[in-house]
Amino acid sequence: MVQYSLKDSLENVRHLREQMEAQIRPQVDAASIELRKMLKDMGADPSENASLADIVSQIRERNPSLRQLAMRLDIATYDVRRKLIWNANMMSAYLSDRAGKAYELDVKPKLRHYRTSAESRAKALIDQWHDLRPKQNDTGNHGND
Repeated sequence: MVQYSLKDSLENVRHLREQMEAQIRPQVDAASIELRKMLKDMGADPSENASLADIVSQIRERNPSLRQLAMRLDIATYDVRRKLIWNANMMSAYLSDRAGKAYELDVKPKLRHYRTSAESRAKALIDQWHDLRPKQNDTGNHGND
């Protein structure tokens, strides 16, 4: 019994890992392509077997001054920065839209229900208070005859 549940749990974990990998792999591949493009723009030759030290030395050779390095870094990262800004704006709009829909579908009806419930309870309490309050006419001026 425990063996079967453990086997099922392991299968579920394996399946979830494969799903996450399938979702993340295209993003990692796209990021790798962008990084290679930026390294080329910086003056490095990003081959598969190049070490980090080789890439840094290539960048230093092709950018002897800090000004040149800063200019190439700005040029190399321009497209990526624009894509990140665009993606951030689109994600913000998407999340704002989702939040608005969630508010309309879930939160607003609950608030409306709670408000009407509170209003009806308050009205009932006020009515009870009026019923329990002594009447002005009954306790009025009987001694003025």
